[in-house]
Amino acid sequence: MTPAERQTAAEQAVAEKDWNQAANLWEQIYQDEQSAANNFQLVRALVADQQYVTARNYASEFESQYLASDEGASVYLRALIANHEFISARIVIVARGKSDWTQAALTTLSAAENDAEAHLQSTLTTTMRHFYHLSDQPVQAQVADLQAARHLTMQRYLTAAKFLLVDPFLHPLTRSEVLYTLHELQVNTPVQMQWLLDDRQLTLCPAELTEVGADEISLATQQLLKIQLADQDVFLYENLRELLQLQLMYLYPRPELAITDPADWVAVLIAQQTGQETTNLSEEQEKMMKIQQKIQQFSLDLQQ
Repeated sequence: MTPAERQTAAEQAVAEKDWNQAANLWEQIYQDEQSAANNFQLVRALVADQQYVTARNYASEFESQYLASDEGASVYLRALIANHEFISARIVIVARGKSDWTQAALTTLSAAENDAEAHLQSTLTTTMRHFYHLSDQPVQAQVADLQAARHLTMQRYLTAAKFLLVDPFLHPLTRSEVLYTLHELQVNTPVQMQWLLDDRQLTLCPAELTEVGADEISLATQQLLKIQLADQDVFLYENLRELLQLQLMYLYPRPELAITDPADWVAVLIAQQTGQETTNLSEEQEKMMKIQQKIQQFSLDLQQ
């Protein structure tokens, strides 16, 4: 079967509502040409054939395209809700801004969450308990429970998340990820968060936070690193750019509490990662070096 014949057969299967055949054919077409248009046809057929997990996985490859239209968002949302990924579904809805579509989608999601509370209460309770006790798990095992928590209803997720944000035993990168999820959900009530570097707790409104690395201090620090290294040593620059992004994730959402001077932070970062001597440091640079070393140790803990 030629590509043209395969596409004609796929379109015919859609017209006849033979969704299993349509999904099989569109999957072959998509493997040959992984375009957004082919992805949508494949996902639509998979959803109609009730292959929701596969549909969701394919849709995530072009998520921004699905969020760009009501039709695309509706198909994506249907897959997420059918998979009981209530948190991911709400993030998709919130990301599209307020509209008639959004209101209708929130109503659909709320009905699905109520149905889950009525019929899947035991499963939700178990998932919530595991989420609550994330810090009891080895750091690497926390990833699976973080993903499982996206199957919680909004109220359950928020209740557990507030507890986790002040759990001093939770790995700080996990804590930042939980906070960032609340930001994506546009939670507009204040929460408390255990700060990375000391015993203080920060009071934050997730909806008011920036994206990771998008605040003024983070942008200035990233720009300085680029100016100093991008044209001189591309390989070193790419490595340190990724490392800096990781540091900013640890410091989210208040990098300015650690990066009191972007130039000093970049200087210490380059020195430590290239084996340069770090003598004659100022008091502020000493503080930054210790913070960077602490972050490095947290990252090493992830590998154990």
